[in-house]
Amino acid sequence: MLKRGELPPLNSETFLGSCAQVLPEKTVARLSEIKLVPGDDKAFGHFSAVHKWYEWETATRTRLAKFRAVHLNREGRNHETNHSEVDKHIEDIMSVANPVERERMLDTLRWKFLDELEFGQNFNFDALCIYRIRLMLLEKWVGKEQQKGYENLDAIINNLEKYEVSISR
Repeated sequence: MLKRGELPPLNSETFLGSCAQVLPEKTVARLSEIKLVPGDDKAFGHFSAVHKWYEWETATRTRLAKFRAVHLNREGRNHETNHSEVDKHIEDIMSVANPVERERMLDTLRWKFLDELEFGQNFNFDALCIYRIRLMLLEKWVGKEQQKGYENLDAIINNLEKYEVSISR
């Protein structure tokens, strides 16, 4: 059982290895093709959980991009009142200053969508696909360290300072 916010009990390699022991090679290959970032879902079919995940994730990423563009004054505010529940969640998420916390909140939103998608999927390929997506969501947090974040921030700031110095000359 995977739980949001906890370390996964196994990694993707172990999961796929376990699947390979009981499932046909083609099925395991399809499971290994699943990505968190939407990709080509033709192999999965229009009504599959993976297709629905890719559609939802693409729409969510588009909403995030539009929200960022508006707040950076790169796009005018839309006068339409298209405030779905996801839009409201995104607005709340984007109001949080800490980018790590925003990403955790986005993953919570993703997890809730997977809960809805999982309903009625018992012991079938879609259930395995949803498990794989959840596993990948948890795996992306494994090994993330606060110190590494500070090091990355310092590197970015140093690169910006070098860039500004070269421009001002």
